[in-house]
Amino acid sequence: MSEKNKKGMAALDDDALQSVAGGVGDVMVTGSGSFMSNTGTSLNIVVNWYAGVDSYGNHGLMVVVGATSGNLMAGSIANSVELSVNGMMYASTNNAVNYMGGAMTTNTLATFTIPNVYGMVSINAVWHFNGTYGGVPIGSIYASGTASV
Repeated sequence: MSEKNKKGMAALDDDALQSVAGGVGDVMVTGSGSFMSNTGTSLNIVVNWYAGVDSYGNHGLMVVVGATSGNLMAGSIANSVELSVNGMMYASTNNAVNYMGGAMTTNTLATFTIPNVYGMVSINAVWHFNGTYGGVPIGSIYASGTASV
């Protein structure tokens, strides 16, 4: 797994913490959580979220979308990862994944930073995979959950 992928699924570093609440003041993570899709195969997306507030009271949310699989080869495709946060739409090009390690692992596809959100937040993520995994054709993979910011 690349260093970039490890960072996306691990604890947030100082730069990531700053971006959660808009990059001002000292940031404190106030909550985190995750949820996952269920494709019926061993290829799924996992959505990790981190809520934060800075010393000025600005709230923000960081969402990391990753692909969990045993082996995965996926090219980088523009706007293939979509995120909806309380109805606001965001899109990102997915990171290319070249993992043939066999053991189940999670590779970061995209990271989103959403400033100025507060309260209970609805999160919907989709990865337009449009490929075959383990002989099963898979179009788009969906995961939905909520975050408390």
